[in-house]
Order: sequence, then C-alpha cells, then structure tokens
Amino acid sequence: MITDITRRLCIAALIAAASTAAFAQGGAYPQSPVTIIVPFPAGSATDAVARKVGEGLQKQLGQNFVIENKAGADGILAARAVASAQPDGYTLFITTNTTHSANPAIYRQLPYDPRKDFAPVGGIIRIPFMVATRLDFPADDFAGFVSAAKAAKPALTYGSGNTGSRASGELLKARLGFDMVHVPYRGSPQALTDLIGGRIDVFFPDPASALGMLQEKKFKVMAVTGPKRIPTLPAIPTVIELGVPDFNIVAWVAAFAPAGTPSAVVQRLNTALNTLLRDPEMVAFIDRIGSEILSTTPPELAAYVDEDAKRWVDLVEIAKIEKK
Repeated sequence: MITDITRRLCIAALIAAASTAAFAQGGAYPQSPVTIIVPFPAGSATDAVARKVGEGLQKQLGQNFVIENKAGADGILAARAVASAQPDGYTLFITTNTTHSANPAIYRQLPYDPRKDFAPVGGIIRIPFMVATRLDFPADDFAGFVSAAKAAKPALTYGSGNTGSRASGELLKARLGFDMVHVPYRGSPQALTDLIGGRIDVFFPDPASALGMLQEKKFKVMAVTGPKRIPTLPAIPTVIELGVPDFNIVAWVAAFAPAGTPSAVVQRLNTALNTLLRDPEMVAFIDRIGSEILSTTPPELAAYVDEDAKRWVDLVEIAKIEKK
C-alpha cells in the first residue's frame, strides 16, 4: 500500500524530472518573474535583506524578483507556502534560523520538514541582536540593567519579534537569575514601536531594523548578543564581555527553494547569489546593517543549518523555553 509520504515523494520526483527537462529545453532560467517569500513583515531585517538580494538578482538574471511578506506564527505560514509551491525555481524562500533551526526545537509538530521540504540555495548573512530598553529605563549600562531587572516588581516585560529575540530574553533570564514577562509580536518593527512608546521595557532587536532609531536616540542599548562587537556600533560591549559566559545568540538569513527544484536552477541561483555577496555595494550594505556575509554552496548551507539546529536544541533546554 502506498503511503501519503511515499506518494508525496513520488510526485515531487516526477515534478523535478519534468522541471529539469523543461529547463534543459526551454533556455536560460528565469524566463518570468520570481516570487521571494519572506516570513517576517516589511521593515524587518529579513525583509530589508531580501529586497536587496532581489534587486541584485534582478540585475544579474534579467527578471523581476518580487517580495511577498507572509508574516506570523514564527514563520510557519511562509514555510508551509514555500514547501507546497511548485519546485520550478519561481518561488524562493529567504528566511532565517527561526523556520529551519529554532522551530524544530520549539514546536512539537510542524506542518513542514526543514530538511525534506526545501532545497538549500545559499547563505546570505549572520546578524546578532542587541539588549535594548525603553529610553526612560532607570539604568544606563548592563550592570544597572541587571540590578533593575532583579529588583523590578512587577517583573519587567520584554518583547520578541522572532525566535532569536525570544531566545535572547529567555537565556538572559536563565543565566542571570531574574524574571521578565514575555510579550510576543508578529515582527521586530511592531516590538520596536512598543519599546519606543514605553509599552514594553526590553526588546532584543537586530541592528538592521533598529539602527536608524538607535541613532535618533529613541531607546537605550546595553549590550550585543553575538560573540563580537558590531563594527557600526563599536562602543557597545558584548554580553560575554560583561561577564556572562557562552552567551552567543546570532541569527542567519539564507535562501531556499522548494524540494525538487532542478539542480541546474539551484546552481544558477547560488552562483548569482555568491556573485552578489562579493559586490562592493552589497558588502557595504551588509556592513552598514551590522551583519557579516554568510556565503555558501548549497551543501555547505545544509550542513550549517543542521549544526545550528542541534545548537538550538541545547539552547531551548538551557533557556527553559517551553515547547509549543
């Protein structure tokens, strides 16, 4: 008896074979506009990076790359849409560790399989988070923040717009022994709005979505969650520097296609993407948003995601993040 999984794999194989034949006979890819699905809202770091990548691929490959934001449910809505799309190269997924590393560790069940339902195309960037507070918070440095958090009654509130900011908050609580009440948001822009408005006390934004507002001094930044300082914000120390060992929360952004996408299409996209990541304008953009380049082959990206997924299993346990 043919199971649903077997039937699904057979259909995917037939589609892939047909798509490969069409690609070979029909000329260079792409021949029509390509949709890039992004699992976070406009104004988020992932959205900004996806739009920049789309512009670069459009120049290289001669077709429009159209961004479609499908925010919500920790990226699950977007991931499911891409996983069920035709594997013909005309639907791509620019996503983060949220959908491919963190969600498998946080959710008991997912309507997609990060390994089986996607074809890795290539890495794009790595980006840390920042420990940020409302502007009128009663502390100006990390030590003062920790003291205020421990003394707060009721507990401070912190927002998250993705699993990286959620993990930053929970790991900080676990490592330093204070409480904060979690307030989830659909994305970083919404959480930043409430931080600036004083409706939450703490948020963990990435520099890409928050740099402009930080320069306008709309909130305070106490520390960086990555292993090294952000070049565009050299005065802000890392959490590790400030005495919290092994505190390393860094997000990544990468491109994927639906499983079964012809290998020739994936390779063409990977070549174009890596060429773009060497372009001086793109390099300057990545540096400006406080990120670093993550250039990979498809197999390298697959291995990187697998390793990161293992790290997230440990992170969820250490931070005591409750499974959904």
